[in-house]
Amino acid sequence: MKIFIKVKDNVITDLKFQTFGCASAIAVSSMVTELAKGMTLDEAMKITKASLAEALDGLPPQKMHCSNLGADALHKAIEDYKNKQGK
Repeated sequence: MKIFIKVKDNVITDLKFQTFGCASAIAVSSMVTELAKGMTLDEAMKITKASLAEALDGLPPQKMHCSNLGADALHKAIEDYKNKQGK
């Protein structure tokens, strides 16, 4: 799972994802893009696995790890952006 972000004035203006996996992983990736778009970087860093699962009206217990992947991928994309900006 990879998440790509576009940022302007510290606000996420667009997100794209590339996910190879099950339907739950793809759904989580899509939900991340819906939730984070329009948020500041700091607001988006507060998206958690629980908030992703809740936004999807829950996930089966055996698929909860997918929400971890989504939150982690978003956080890594933000960290990568900040590192490239020297922040």
